[in-house]
Amino acid sequence: MSLQRIIFTLLLLSAPAARALTIVGYDAATNDRFSSGYPDSPVVNGSASFLGAGYDLSGVGWNPANVTQSFAMISDQYFVYSGHYGPGSTMDFYSPALGTVVSYGVSATSYHFTYNGQTSDFSVGMLTSAIDPADGIASYPVLDLPTIQDYLGLPVLLYGHGGGSPRLGANVVDAYGAYDLSGDTIADNYGIGYSYHSNQQGDSMFEGGDSSSPTFVPWHGSLALLGTHSGTTTIGGVPYSIDTFMPLYLDDMTADGIDFSAVPEPSRALLLLLGACTLLRRRHRAPKE
Repeated sequence: MSLQRIIFTLLLLSAPAARALTIVGYDAATNDRFSSGYPDSPVVNGSASFLGAGYDLSGVGWNPANVTQSFAMISDQYFVYSGHYGPGSTMDFYSPALGTVVSYGVSATSYHFTYNGQTSDFSVGMLTSAIDPADGIASYPVLDLPTIQDYLGLPVLLYGHGGGSPRLGANVVDAYGAYDLSGDTIADNYGIGYSYHSNQQGDSMFEGGDSSSPTFVPWHGSLALLGTHSGTTTIGGVPYSIDTFMPLYLDDMTADGIDFSAVPEPSRALLLLLGACTLLRRRHRAPKE
């Protein structure tokens, strides 16, 4: 569903809500990143049914002063977030190498970008020091496809907060377009969206407190970033979760000297398709026309 000619206003997700990331048929073994102990002594969910099984989620850290906030690393020092819900002074990660939580300071240095001549919601932050390789913390490339239409129909994993652990939910890209966060009906952002259907098993939707958390696309056995959670809206009576569209800002990030990587390389386009088909077996919904 193409929404590029529609300017819509989002409901921001900066205020934590009683409800966590909404998932139809939520199951802890399928959707929770940690089985217990979050945030101070988390135990990784080892269930084979976990949506994140086989993927490295160590590069998603959280704000220890507000554990609903999560942020994804794009290098050993830079991370992405939504500007209306910025990080605190420290960030915690679960180190799979050490089997414990490690903490890093958050720098005052940050990067904010524009869309349509206005400040957008997409932002990049920086840790005060690069992550120690001994901690084994991952970082994620950005999924950069040739055209916006190429993203339609891709299966995604939405990362959000939960009652006792961060959660992963499934969805499919089925919308893109300009949106307004300031309420003046002028597009100040460009986003990619996922419709929510309460009768669709496994469907997921953002809730309050989920802003800045990442959306991933499986890629060749790993995870690639697509966006950071910005807000929700309703279009034609259908609820939508909307991310900032990260690939739009790659040239600006390069100009600012921000360290990141992008995929796929041309020779790996087929591998991307195969990875997407693997996840589609878990969840079936045809993209809307």
